[in-house]
Amino acid sequence: MKRYSTLSGIIRILLALVFIFSGFVKGVDPWGTAIKLEEYFQAFGLEFLSGGRYVFSVLLSTAEMWLGFCLLFRLGGRLTSRIVLWVMGFFTALTLVLALWNPVSDCGCFGDAIKLTNWQTFYKNLVLLVLAVVTVRADRPSQDAWCTPEPPEGTRIVNFALGFCFLLFSLGVGLYSLRHLPVFDFLPYKVGVKLTHDARSSDLPARETILIYRDRTTGQQHEFSLQDTIWRDSSRWEFVDTRFIDLPEPATQPERVEVPDFAVFDEQGDVSAEWLASDKPWFLITLSDLSPIDGRCQQRYTDLLAYAREQSIPVYAATSVTLPAEKILKIGEEQVPLFNIDGTMLKSLIRAHRGLVLFQNGTLLAKWNCRDIPRFSERYAGRGVLSVLAEAPMRTRQAWLVGVIGISCFLLYVLYGAYQRSRRRR
Repeated sequence: MKRYSTLSGIIRILLALVFIFSGFVKGVDPWGTAIKLEEYFQAFGLEFLSGGRYVFSVLLSTAEMWLGFCLLFRLGGRLTSRIVLWVMGFFTALTLVLALWNPVSDCGCFGDAIKLTNWQTFYKNLVLLVLAVVTVRADRPSQDAWCTPEPPEGTRIVNFALGFCFLLFSLGVGLYSLRHLPVFDFLPYKVGVKLTHDARSSDLPARETILIYRDRTTGQQHEFSLQDTIWRDSSRWEFVDTRFIDLPEPATQPERVEVPDFAVFDEQGDVSAEWLASDKPWFLITLSDLSPIDGRCQQRYTDLLAYAREQSIPVYAATSVTLPAEKILKIGEEQVPLFNIDGTMLKSLIRAHRGLVLFQNGTLLAKWNCRDIPRFSERYAGRGVLSVLAEAPMRTRQAWLVGVIGISCFLLYVLYGAYQRSRRRR
């Protein structure tokens, strides 16, 4: 068997770890990866692929993470290192195009965990490309490939089992995060973030929120205040950015609450400041569209509303699309006050088409995909909402523990079987 130098082994490990990390941070946030892929499709005139952005997102993170594991454990031999070299060659060329023409602000190589400029990404890929070349050269056989002996059958079975388990893990991370919420939240609106500041202990000035939208027909950008209604026509206006204007302080300033980068509003303006200043908990139902809610999500929302009535907890709803005339969200026989929220802010708040966020004292306490909303009324009737939070995360950790133990047991079983077969052949 060919001996590998210490240096080439270290290079292989570094390259593999970068692939694993890059694939993992994409996999735990497939929504964010899908958003970035959509930007790529629009920049290169491939809008027809946008419908499959979530599928491409999961496949991309799975392939990247799986290649990293195979490279780390030397599965697939020269084929794996060559595929890694081809992948790095493609992405190095792509990031050079991005750096020269800047059609997309950042490549999204490490999701929201680490932000790199396009030039930084290109230089990073150049380094990885060199590492991939060194790895391929180190994998060259010392003799003709046709004379290389086949590995024992037991070894091939073990390698296949390892590769299959790594594939299941890589795919599972993406699918779980897509169907539920990111396992690790790198977004600004993560659980525990404080969204308000007390004016008595803050030097921050009052702010006015300005929304910047692009006219789809002319391509020109326009600025609107929250009170404007023109920009709510999503068929004509495309969101670009949000900026804030510091307002002058009045001569006498009463106690007020700052709401940095967070606003829920209607025609009368921002309504979230009062909610965030409340020392009592309140729920916000989030919706990416206003299509009918049915199935499991409807059951969870209905159960939530029953619990909220029992506990006297306010429930609101927010969406980024145009509101209906009655400004009401209907869930079965239930009705919830409906407000607007900026589309980009909504995607940063929660990665779900339909979700639920819990606030208290201006702090984001918890958020769920609608499928994962605890059965508040059914299971926690008569108990405070904070006691639910203490128990619900434990159930999630238990589910992951069972999954990891199950995969580990399967892997050990396969390895033990391969070992027994190899012993019988000796």
